Amino acid sequence: MNPKLIYDVGMHNGADSDFYLKKGFDVVGIEANPALAAHCEKKFANEIASGQLKVVNRAVAETSGVIDFYLVDDNDLWGTADPEWKERSEKLGISSRVIQVKSDRMEEIIAEYGVPYYMKIDIEGYDHLCLMGLDGMADKPKHVSIESSATSLRATMAQLELRKKLGYTKFKMILQNDVHSQKCPFPAREGAYVDYQFSASTSGLFGDELPGAWLNYYQTVDAYKLFYRKVAVIGPHTGMFRNIKNNLAKRVLYRLFHPGAGWYDTHATY
Repeated sequence: MNPKLIYDVGMHNGADSDFYLKKGFDVVGIEANPALAAHCEKKFANEIASGQLKVVNRAVAETSGVIDFYLVDDNDLWGTADPEWKERSEKLGISSRVIQVKSDRMEEIIAEYGVPYYMKIDIEGYDHLCLMGLDGMADKPKHVSIESSATSLRATMAQLELRKKLGYTKFKMILQNDVHSQKCPFPAREGAYVDYQFSASTSGLFGDELPGAWLNYYQTVDAYKLFYRKVAVIGPHTGMFRNIKNNLAKRVLYRLFHPGAGWYDTHATY
């Protein structure tokens, strides 16, 4: 494991990579969308030139080669290589168009660039393939985070079970809605200290700088079961609570269920 290396799997516009680079880490940013990869290559030209950053314009998939990738023009966060994810979005009225992109298995990417200290995973439907790429490896990232489904208890439990199988024993559930309020601890516990303001759609702090207490596997399972009971009542997004000022029922639900419904990143370590 390289203690100075971070993988940003699902690099998007480079907001997370920007934080990792400022903290002094080397970064491998993996992004399937060619337009976003080109944006990051331009944005981080100096870091690429210095060797601190490598942008890998590939999708993580079950096979190497060329695969279909589905772009949502109105929201580039929702690009996916997973046909089932695309079909679910279409049922919600979200249309997409297909392009061809290069793909690699996670094992091949790790063989090429090395084992990272931390691996952030957010690739809309194929996140589990990144974890499966670690199976059988004696050397694994010390920290991994993955976006957990806000719609499928079964998928979330499968993600947790896989990390348990891989040897990860401690977990933290970080509500994405609250990442913008995180503050970098001083002195720093990961890399260099930076006074960083996290924006919406970023992953925020990681590793030993995460807020809250670590949970064991069984505590995390129980916490997610409670979360899904909340989802069954109010749906998967706290956005429904916007404009609640004059709605007593919604104010009561907000107090009962926030933090609760929404998308979580589940961080794990061993």
